[in-house]
Amino acid sequence: MLPRVACMPMLMLAAVLFSVRAAEPPKEMLLDHEVRLNPEGRLLPWAGYDHILRGSVEYLKHCPTVRTRHGEDPWYLVTSKLNPDGSFRRNQNNQGGNLWYAMETAARWRAYSGDQACLEPARLLLERVMSHHTPDDWAWPGVPRTQDNSPDGVYTDQTSEVDKICMAAAGYLRWHALTGDTEALAAAGRIAAVIAANAVGGDADHSPLPFRVNLKTGEVLDPYTSNIVAVVVFLDMARDMGLDADGRLAVLRDRCWEWVMAYPVQNHRWSGYFEDVDNNMENLNQFTPLETARYMLAHPDREPRWRETVPELLRWVEERFGRERRHGAVSLCEQDCCMKEMSSHTARFASVLAAWHRMTGDPEARGKALDAFALSTYSAFSRHSKDGRALNYVGVGYIDPWFSDSYFDYIPHFLCGMAALPEMAPAGENRLLGSTGTVRRIEYGNDRVTYEAFEPEGTEVLRVRFTPQVLADGAPMDPARWQHGTLRGAEGVLEIRRQGERRIVVESAGVPAKTP
Repeated sequence: MLPRVACMPMLMLAAVLFSVRAAEPPKEMLLDHEVRLNPEGRLLPWAGYDHILRGSVEYLKHCPTVRTRHGEDPWYLVTSKLNPDGSFRRNQNNQGGNLWYAMETAARWRAYSGDQACLEPARLLLERVMSHHTPDDWAWPGVPRTQDNSPDGVYTDQTSEVDKICMAAAGYLRWHALTGDTEALAAAGRIAAVIAANAVGGDADHSPLPFRVNLKTGEVLDPYTSNIVAVVVFLDMARDMGLDADGRLAVLRDRCWEWVMAYPVQNHRWSGYFEDVDNNMENLNQFTPLETARYMLAHPDREPRWRETVPELLRWVEERFGRERRHGAVSLCEQDCCMKEMSSHTARFASVLAAWHRMTGDPEARGKALDAFALSTYSAFSRHSKDGRALNYVGVGYIDPWFSDSYFDYIPHFLCGMAALPEMAPAGENRLLGSTGTVRRIEYGNDRVTYEAFEPEGTEVLRVRFTPQVLADGAPMDPARWQHGTLRGAEGVLEIRRQGERRIVVESAGVPAKTP
């Protein structure tokens, strides 16, 4: 034993160390995660984007169930919302919009990861919605019910939102592209005919298709929605898939787009989207202007005014809904009647900024997008998460998890961001980050990626761990149509532009070329 005198300095040192530790300020938290900053003080994601997305998809794949008339239903077939701790609660379901975003999640995550099982939630939603179409003798026959006010997993409501009918039908077409399902294609064709039969001219107070209708009687319950871009997306897809034999859909599509550019783009009456809110021309939202901007950036050939229109939409959204800042990151609120910060909308804003940067090279948009994406990660993997399955809050300002805001309308925005900002994707792995079309099949190997696209023309962005050679439909692709190297701040990025080819093989240049 040391003499008591010798022990005194050690005791004093321990006391000093204890006092220093006690004086350390508590670590700053955002929701359940410690804040991470780079040396310049800019917000970083609390974990890698791949980790966030993988855990979110795993939750959907293993979603708990509740007994309904149909048997054991995953919760997303029954309700829109959970308690903060992830326990079940019933709330009006919004299956129409969720179906579209479930398809986006499935298509983009499967292409990125090769995970075939991620299609299952989208399939279950599609089959349930398709099994509850309206009867043939209703004013709106053969269309989906877009919300379930019961909510019990049995979709029998008489009222629906027409923009969500179009979103669900676009989801049917996405599913057809993914799987070849001809029933989904035929159902979408019947819906397109009903949409065309119910369109009107449109003016400042009436959109070309109404917002809410009584599907049985045909009564218009609300004549205005600014979400006509959803109609345009559906009609574009229907036309591209051969459902417009007489040209009526093309005419309606052009009329709808002209209305968008003439009215909400000019007067900013961006109202009429959310299912659980009575429409009010004064209750504006960020969803429809951002999705309108996204459409223009995805199809600049269809709207030559995109260069002046998109930045104005981004400015308007940020000024009205992005006043909050978290370590410099814009934190977006949802709508005037719910000014709460939500990660899905912040990530939506980030993904449109990223697309703008991809088109223009705007460095400010890149930085702002990366900041907003980083902030959006802090609502994922709440302290109630288990077994690698992320229970996600809605955002900094809204805790209760929603299947839309926490999952289906959250996951795809990060994947869109990766395609525009490949630095968000993990280095040293093989990943297809994005496609302008639909990737039907994909297989990953250490030195090889093979995939097949639905459309004969399109562009894919990959990040690969090897120096590649590219084959298209079994023959070497013209080197002028693919580029590999450092792109938009990331190494190992490969961009492929298909022109008439569907089957692509990407192999290490050190491996003898093989046909698919």
